[in-house]
Amino acid sequence: MEGELITKLLGGLRETAENLPDKRKASNGRKYETADFLMSAFAVFYFQHPSMLDFQKAMEEREKRNNLRTLFGVETIPGTDQARKILDGIEPKELFPAFDRALETARESGALESYRVLEGTIPVALDGTWYFSSKEIHCDHCLSMNTKKREGTEEDTRYYHEALCAVAVKPGKPVVALPLIPEFVRNEDGKDKQDCERNAAKRWLKTHKERYSGLKLTILGDDLYCCHPVCKEIREAGMNFLLVCKDGSHPWIAEQVKYSLPQTHEKTEWNGRNHLVYRYKWVNGIENRADGETMSVNYLYFEIYNKEKGAVTYKNSWITDIEISKGNVGNMTACARARWKIENEHNNVLKNHGYNLEHNFGHGKEHANELFCLLNLLAFLFHGIQRLIDDDYRKAYEHASRKIDFFWALRYEANRYFHKNWISLFLTVSGHPPDG
Repeated sequence: MEGELITKLLGGLRETAENLPDKRKASNGRKYETADFLMSAFAVFYFQHPSMLDFQKAMEEREKRNNLRTLFGVETIPGTDQARKILDGIEPKELFPAFDRALETARESGALESYRVLEGTIPVALDGTWYFSSKEIHCDHCLSMNTKKREGTEEDTRYYHEALCAVAVKPGKPVVALPLIPEFVRNEDGKDKQDCERNAAKRWLKTHKERYSGLKLTILGDDLYCCHPVCKEIREAGMNFLLVCKDGSHPWIAEQVKYSLPQTHEKTEWNGRNHLVYRYKWVNGIENRADGETMSVNYLYFEIYNKEKGAVTYKNSWITDIEISKGNVGNMTACARARWKIENEHNNVLKNHGYNLEHNFGHGKEHANELFCLLNLLAFLFHGIQRLIDDDYRKAYEHASRKIDFFWALRYEANRYFHKNWISLFLTVSGHPPDG
């Protein structure tokens, strides 16, 4: 069926949009439905086109038809400023069902199961990332930091917003495509202490443990999360963990490892240029403790020794609640190292390769900046699912040499030409426009 996948994904978003609370007074008249505001805003992020609404209004005046109606089901195109004002009043949690429905679509297609790798679990990496910063624009929920350009100068205050992202990753998987619902790092009303990434992680686990309980997740994270309180929250959420554990940050764990009898494994591989020796060392059943509480964890150390260079070129260590053995240590290490994908293939792509995450689409007074961040992540999720399972989309994507060129082609087609459906758009971008 024509554009079946994207139509299904948009159907879930439309259903969410139609259930959004409408705070406008009925006496003011409602020329625009709330769903039209949200679907119009999502189109901006899907095409990464801040002027999308203006171009489609011009097409409507010129041709009495437009792509927002045929592709996104928008009956009446709102103005950009008007959309910002209405969407500013929508709380982020109101969009969570759209993520749920998209993830269910990925599950039904088998795309989600393709990420299952470690003891039958899906590795999910957590990482915080800025999506807004300014020296002038700020709100009560902004985080802040003071910086000096150089010695002797006055401090500058930088205001910013940060989101804790959660993304399914897999070693060797070329597509980082499945972001889960994020948690915003934000200062709450009436609290003096500034919020932080670690607290956001604990909130994320408490808030979404029931939502993701059936997925069997293994949480990946850097050394920031390698503490007893976070490990405890992960276990209480019914999830596993595999977290970076630096000796300098966790001397008690390092001390136990030092006086233990670790198991070891070693193998050598030729990568086409060098002989690489992979060395594994692990200890099961050591203690991670805090505030009088202890938890049994397992410690893993890994290094790569380059024979030709005569040097260790990589090393790292982790703790996990999954028992380590010779049979799973290689796979576990590969999954642990896949954590970098959230930084390079998610955060970096969102900021520098087409999605413009840090662009100020509108800060607002209440929730606009968070809502626009969610719509951007949702667009990333839709594009990712399509790359995994939609042949027509993949052909269009692969026809462009770079992601940024693909977005340019989408924008060009949406701006200049009317498309009666998604298959028409994707075929045209792929260089095979349909007849008529």
